[in-house]
Amino acid sequence: MKKSKLFGLIAVSLFVGTVTQISNASAACDKSQIRFVNSMREISQPYHGDLDKGGRLFVQWAGLSDSQYVLQLNQGDTDKQVSLMRSLLATNPGCTIFNVEPNNLPAVRQMVEIANQTGAWIVTHWSHPDGFEPFNGNDHWIGHVGVNGLDQGESISKELVKAMGGEGGIVALQGILDNKPAQLRFAGLKKVIAANSKVTLLDQQTANWDRTQAFPIVQAWLAKYGDKIKGIWAANDDMALGAVEALRAAGLAGKIPVVGADGIPAAIEAVSKGEMVATASTDAYYQGSIGFAMGYCVLTGQVPPPKQWTNEHRDFYLRLITITKDNVNQYLKPPPASAFAGDWACDKIWSRDTGAAS
Repeated sequence: MKKSKLFGLIAVSLFVGTVTQISNASAACDKSQIRFVNSMREISQPYHGDLDKGGRLFVQWAGLSDSQYVLQLNQGDTDKQVSLMRSLLATNPGCTIFNVEPNNLPAVRQMVEIANQTGAWIVTHWSHPDGFEPFNGNDHWIGHVGVNGLDQGESISKELVKAMGGEGGIVALQGILDNKPAQLRFAGLKKVIAANSKVTLLDQQTANWDRTQAFPIVQAWLAKYGDKIKGIWAANDDMALGAVEALRAAGLAGKIPVVGADGIPAAIEAVSKGEMVATASTDAYYQGSIGFAMGYCVLTGQVPPPKQWTNEHRDFYLRLITITKDNVNQYLKPPPASAFAGDWACDKIWSRDTGAAS
């Protein structure tokens, strides 16, 4: 009953083995006043597109107007991400919830400080500056939903090595090099290689999370290393799919194992077809919506203010799902909103919490 310890102001009742939480916090906003803002890099990549879809699914599920949903795209420009937030908060800040994929670590600090100053609310994802935490005086930073990038990189790397029969050369497509999730995923690969003496890293290069950049890099590797390449590792699915396209052009699709991360639909389809071995999903639909669910529950008074929550529930790691040929069929179709009812309900918003991220 971990969640029963969370609130001093919640009456907990047990009924047929479930915990029902009832907050005596007052509503800060009528639900029709709440504005939901998804702030992210762009939506041309499928992962980001699913973030957007997840946010819209929540708004529909909650019975709210589509006009209450706002999508802010920064195209990888931190100043723009911060400026868009500040501009929107000229009106209705106290009833505005930001669900943020930060462009970089400095963006987290700036956006949290704006929320604290204006009275807006914010949930961040992926990573934040070391020592800068939601529970250290940041009352309007509802929480941070982290992803253990090291575990993610290690998970797909193990599947790749297994598909390679435990030996041979790997080429690796890195994400943006100063991006912490990219660094941690690559560290996961290096950890697995260190534990497998017959596996070597032939080459590595950044493709900046981008499929079109990955394609010529893999083509060049195929020409340079030939049959020494026994596996292709990519820090995200978009780059993995660029690798698959290069293999397909060379008549090698399905013959050299490829792994990626994010669990985007095209990658899941590639796993189903045998063109990829695995992807590690954080469920972008969930990431694009859980911040809204947390904020909605706070602003409608269904849970107390975040400053009354435990530290873990304000900064936690998200459950990962490694998708392989063994379980791929259950992830082939896009989820309906009803699939998340058990995650968005106010007594279930920590259902994917796997432990403190700090």
